[in-house]
Amino acid sequence: MLNPEVEAGRPFFNDNPLKKYEINVLVGVLGDLQGQVICGMSKETATKIVSQMMFTEMTEIDAMGESALCELKNIIVGTASTNLSLSGYNCNITPPLFIKGGEIPEFLKHIQTALAIPIKTPFGEVDINLALRKDD
Repeated sequence: MLNPEVEAGRPFFNDNPLKKYEINVLVGVLGDLQGQVICGMSKETATKIVSQMMFTEMTEIDAMGESALCELKNIIVGTASTNLSLSGYNCNITPPLFIKGGEIPEFLKHIQTALAIPIKTPFGEVDINLALRKDD
């Protein structure tokens, strides 16, 4: 959809992942693994990604752009969830939540640290932050 030329960087522990980025798209994970997957990026990167997805030059992230980013996140996390299921983990995902400008809902303020995997794309870097735990 975007470009197959993406490269994963070295994972790192990310403090306050919801406060670090201008744009976050969050998907909850339920089942054998529980928590949140947070896709964080700059506004510039988000705008370039939306422009590519919409086949038109965008300068701002409007409602359609938010929807496009959420759908992209659904594809990424949905594919990962399917692969986890094939490995024996029962996982379901929640609908995506778009967060911009550090407006963190109260129910997410407990997320202090996540394992981040930087993804380098032709449009800029996107960090996939995993704040997950295995259910007992």
